[in-house]
Amino acid sequence: MMSETIAADVREVDPPEGVIRPLMPTENAIYLDHLLRLDPLSRFSRFGGPTSDNALRRHAARAAAAGATLIGYFEKTILRGVAELHPVVTLPGKPRVAEAAFSVEREWQGKGVGSALMRHLVRYAQNRGIEHLQIMFLASNGRMKRIVVHHTDDLDVAENEVISCVRPPRATPFSWLREVMDGAFSVIHTFVDLRARLLPPPLRGQ
Repeated sequence: MMSETIAADVREVDPPEGVIRPLMPTENAIYLDHLLRLDPLSRFSRFGGPTSDNALRRHAARAAAAGATLIGYFEKTILRGVAELHPVVTLPGKPRVAEAAFSVEREWQGKGVGSALMRHLVRYAQNRGIEHLQIMFLASNGRMKRIVVHHTDDLDVAENEVISCVRPPRATPFSWLREVMDGAFSVIHTFVDLRARLLPPPLRGQ
């Protein structure tokens, strides 16, 4: 189950100040820390049912082993939201398919973080030739539906789930340029972030 949490207010707003960038393979621990901070309702929406800490540890390990792409929203140096891209194995000659999933911590929901992560994820998929981006979420999740319909009207409601298919446009020089620019900024942010984590507490921020 792939979703962001239900909320009454689904207005599109700009995300708070922060950085969106892909996570490095060495950052799986901070991804797990983010998942463990999700409250019970956010976990339910993301995974489709009550989810224990051990289940989250297993999910983080599987994501790392399967080579999933994780795009994170960082508030200062703390990961607060993640868009996941999981490639799906398809037959030769068939459209390239991937599944997407989103998680945003409670305090950062309703602030545009999910929408911003979606935009970055669609562009990432676009530049890698992914033709079908599948997203599933609870039918009662108005916020996730609001995010998805900005990118597609292909929604299939089945019982209490919605299955959507986003079709990213073909890559263009401009879409690649945007990713290169984002990547350069990400390198700087990653360096600063790692420095902040490695320095002793009295030296952080200097």
